[in-house]
Amino acid sequence: MASSIAGILLFAATLAAGTFALASDNNCTISPSIDKTPESIVKTVIEALKVNGDDDSGIATVYCFASPGNKRMTGPIERFAGMIKSGYGDMLNHADSEFDSMEIREDVAIQPVWLTTAGGDVVGYLFRLGKQTTGEFAGMWMTEAVYKIDPSKRQQSI
Repeated sequence: MASSIAGILLFAATLAAGTFALASDNNCTISPSIDKTPESIVKTVIEALKVNGDDDSGIATVYCFASPGNKRMTGPIERFAGMIKSGYGDMLNHADSEFDSMEIREDVAIQPVWLTTAGGDVVGYLFRLGKQTTGEFAGMWMTEAVYKIDPSKRQQSI
């Protein structure tokens, strides 16, 4: 589990280093809200990454759903975008996605996601969302971390 946490932190740090037109959360076209479920957020983020364009609008959507703590570690958006491109580029413009069951315990939701890259490889990621307890996002589910998981361990519990 310690390596998983390290992977989450690495993803959070890697999601933060590139060039980007989006200046702030105020520019989000899709935003967190109290009525969005953790499942819907993971699907929104995965779909955004699937259709990421030259303007990095998909990465911008992912950043909009990042928790304040995640953004403190990975932002600003330019850094976040570079992190995705350099360490998690296989998420961008992937061909297909499969979602394992989400596990929710109190204010934490965990979901494995399997992506088929444009080249046909399968890669795995574990999304960790947290229900925010304070501030402007109180009561909303947001992505706290994402880390790579080994596709060969897909049938094992995470």
